[in-house]
Amino acid sequence: MKTLSQIAAAVPGMRVVGDGDVVVLGITHDSRSVQPGDIFAALKGENVDGTRFVESATANGAVAVLCDAPLDIPLPQLVVTDVRMRLGEVAAACFDHPARALRLIGITGTNGKTTITYLVESILQHAAMACGVMGTVEYRFGTQKWHADHTTPEATVVQSIMRKMVDAGANALAMEVSSHGLSLGRLNGCEFDVVAFTNLTQDHLDFHHTMEEYADAKMRLFTEMIAHRLDVKVVINLDDLFSKKIIESCGRDVISISSLGNLAATLYPVSPPEYSISGTVATIQTPDGEVKIQTGLCGAHNLNNLLVAFGICRAMGISNDTVQKAAKHIPSVPGRLERVPCDLGFSIFVDYAHTPDALVNVLRVLKPMTPGRLICVFGCGGDRDGAKRPIMGAAVAQYADIAIVTSDNPRTEEPKKIISMVLPGVQKFQDDKLELNQLGDARNGYIAITERREAIARAIQCAGAGDAVLLAGKGHEDYVIIGREKFHFDDREEAAIAVKKRKENAL
Repeated sequence: MKTLSQIAAAVPGMRVVGDGDVVVLGITHDSRSVQPGDIFAALKGENVDGTRFVESATANGAVAVLCDAPLDIPLPQLVVTDVRMRLGEVAAACFDHPARALRLIGITGTNGKTTITYLVESILQHAAMACGVMGTVEYRFGTQKWHADHTTPEATVVQSIMRKMVDAGANALAMEVSSHGLSLGRLNGCEFDVVAFTNLTQDHLDFHHTMEEYADAKMRLFTEMIAHRLDVKVVINLDDLFSKKIIESCGRDVISISSLGNLAATLYPVSPPEYSISGTVATIQTPDGEVKIQTGLCGAHNLNNLLVAFGICRAMGISNDTVQKAAKHIPSVPGRLERVPCDLGFSIFVDYAHTPDALVNVLRVLKPMTPGRLICVFGCGGDRDGAKRPIMGAAVAQYADIAIVTSDNPRTEEPKKIISMVLPGVQKFQDDKLELNQLGDARNGYIAITERREAIARAIQCAGAGDAVLLAGKGHEDYVIIGREKFHFDDREEAAIAVKKRKENAL
């Protein structure tokens, strides 16, 4: 527990208005989540001013308000310029700086972050470290789990969950670091020990507007976030062109990786890796000699993810032998090339791929391993970067035999409008527009089926011996967003239902 005065003393430029001896138990930015003893952080957004909810927060038990100017209210206040960007520091002080009790690992990039956090967690567990995970799928440590609304949650949530993990015995945390989180200051107050970069491809331009802004947001993890500590380790994927700018800007030695065999890297395969549907085998050159890695993860993109995780663990002093042993037992990552049980002679996979680069990566993995047709069901989210829609269509049409364009979290947009923006990209590589009755026999082509449930059912209904069906875009998500509401929807469940119906119809 801290008093307001103690919190203010820990945050430069902050002052207390009112009783500084008030004891604080927590802090939240959501007036509906206020518990007795909490500070209510009155954030000012584009559309909503948090000071409007002070009365509601008070009714729920708030004992103080964090604001950027004194308010005419009876509650004591912590006043600081720019609550949004200082909230992380305040929350860290409120929860007694939990990051200082953790080996904190931050992973940023467009693709691969989730898989890498799972890999790091698994390797560190083999090294007898108690590691938590915070990212897209969930926030968890041991048997405790917290629902993930955002890849990187608000600063109050970040610090609160870190405190809970530390209190439960965690001594490490692998965290996905999103560009939104960096831009909005959600990671301020975090003290990283290792930061890592995966790749940079087009995404989130609805928020950042340009690739330059998007890249600048990612760069903050390697400049502003670690500028005050020279002992922070940096892990970089040399196979991505943006790596050069990061290395030049961070001003320190880095641990580098390359799945393409770049000899300048710290870690790289010494010979062509062996890829199969059952996993990957690669001999990796390290500063300590070669190490043979065997893993159930499929494809070149997952070897890249594993090498980033290897680099992170090397930065933490984990031995090659431990990494080698852990790689054999890495669990599957929810919604990342996750196999749906099917005994009908074809394969079904669910993957979160929702960017052009991620789609290309997963399709390139499946294509050479599929003796029959590769059928891909995919869509593009509404109210998001429209420029990537035809690019995603082109990616699928180029590598899949059958492209089924459908809906994916349309939000406030009309699904048919979204699909109409995807189709020009599809048509660059696929000339044949298919009808429903042609799906079973066609060797290539495309079709638009607006309802995702029907699209999944049709794909599984038409699949034949040796085919592979990829349901792309939603992965682990168990909901669909229509308008501004969430409704239950899980690609894995829908696929299982379709398999069951096909078997019943065959009787």
